[in-house]
Amino acid sequence: MRTPAARTLADYGTIARRSWWLIVGTVAAAITAGIGYTVATDKVYESTASVLVMPTATDADVAGARTPGQVNLDTEAQLVLSTEVAQAAAERLSAPATSELAKQVSVSVPPNTSVLEISFRADDPGRAKAGTIAFSDAYLDHRLGGATASIENAITATQTGLDTVNSEIDRLEGELASLGPYEDGNAIESSLDTLTGRAGEMESEIAALEAERGTITPGRIINQPTTPDSPVSPNAILNIAAALGAGLPLGLMLAWARHRLARRVSYPVDLVERCELDVLGSMPASAKIQHREVFGAYSPGGRVFSQMRNVISSQLTGAQRIVVVAGVAPGPAASVVAANLATAMARAGDRVTAVAANPSTTVGLPELFGTESVPGLADVWSGRIDLPETMQSAPRQPTLTIVGPGAAARATGPTSEAAAETFTKLAEAGRFVVVDAPPLSCSADAQLLAAHADAVILAVQARRDTIAETAAAATAMRQIDTPLLGAALLPSVLGPMNNVPMPGPRGEAPPRARKPSADETPTETLDAVAESADHSQPAETR
Repeated sequence: MRTPAARTLADYGTIARRSWWLIVGTVAAAITAGIGYTVATDKVYESTASVLVMPTATDADVAGARTPGQVNLDTEAQLVLSTEVAQAAAERLSAPATSELAKQVSVSVPPNTSVLEISFRADDPGRAKAGTIAFSDAYLDHRLGGATASIENAITATQTGLDTVNSEIDRLEGELASLGPYEDGNAIESSLDTLTGRAGEMESEIAALEAERGTITPGRIINQPTTPDSPVSPNAILNIAAALGAGLPLGLMLAWARHRLARRVSYPVDLVERCELDVLGSMPASAKIQHREVFGAYSPGGRVFSQMRNVISSQLTGAQRIVVVAGVAPGPAASVVAANLATAMARAGDRVTAVAANPSTTVGLPELFGTESVPGLADVWSGRIDLPETMQSAPRQPTLTIVGPGAAARATGPTSEAAAETFTKLAEAGRFVVVDAPPLSCSADAQLLAAHADAVILAVQARRDTIAETAAAATAMRQIDTPLLGAALLPSVLGPMNNVPMPGPRGEAPPRARKPSADETPTETLDAVAESADHSQPAETR
């Protein structure tokens, strides 16, 4: 028996197909939400400038930096986002909110380059371009100002040192001038020479710094920002793709939840996964039940029952002949399965007896085959008639015999001894015996009958029988020794059999159009069967 652990991809496909409308609706709703979000969201335009960052004299190699060279571009990228640069850019744009302005800027560093890509986003294409220019210029000015200030500080420090040296030179020159003609001034002259050389070096250094200050190049814009033609946000394609990516899994999850929470049997996979039943046959959608009769041999429904016949015949060997067909809930499902299965067996050349042991259905074997309900099985069990007198030949099927329910069917139920004796006699008269048993949800007679049979089949009607009742019926049948072969799944609509009973074959009112009382049965006028009576032949042959 197949269990949920053996679920295949086809099973998931069946689950998806049964809830295709739910999946499609969820995806459509998600896409609609994505489109609505795209329409409702404010448009954002982005303009980008590429700034080549050039090293200055104040830059030095940074150990462990992500980018090579004197300039650490990661640091420079953070500098673009700094408050100082944002303030300078705000002054250029006449925008007072510096903190909000900085949120509109993004900086990236292309790999293996000395380039900063500065992007600015705004709700207008012109403002996006203006913002990019403002931040690029503010950054370069800030970098230029930093390099210039560093050089000026170096010039100031050097000039201060030069002034100190010149003061010392003046002092030494004064001392040298004050010496007498016989005093030794060599030491002073040596110090003056040293200080004069040092002062010259410092003057050269100051000149070099002043020259460098005039040639500082912090960088330049190599790709000027352009006015964007289309917004970068919202991205309609991206939003729809994201909605589809979210809607499809959600739809599949809802379909799976609907499958797991379904209360009624709808598809064969429900029988396999939820009830742990093998499916012997499932009526296709093309099999329409238009009349109260069995399916033709070459109709879609007839092919299903022919396949069921082959499966059942292969599993019943030797003396195994009796098959009980039990419904889950009240209705004609078991009678339809029993009638069509018996007909399929008879078409294969086997002698078959179909027994109507289900008095609760309004459409049973006599209505389907056009035979009489009285006398029948209940009359035999009540001891009022012999079994052969109840056997009637089915029209157009010479090897098929029908045993009706009998007029006392509602008053007389089966006993274990009576069922065993009846099945034994029927098995001796034919190759197969197909019993239409009462539904398991309202009677235990099906269990009693199945205990004396060789195989059991459950008749399940889609979208009418609940999963709980079907699983309970399967459990009840597994509690006896008779093998449960599986289930036959019928469509939710059985044509006119879902309505009130039709008139009998001769135009008279149906036998059970009015429920008789316990003592209002035609068999009340019949005598008990004599023990010595010879009823070895069916009534129609004597």
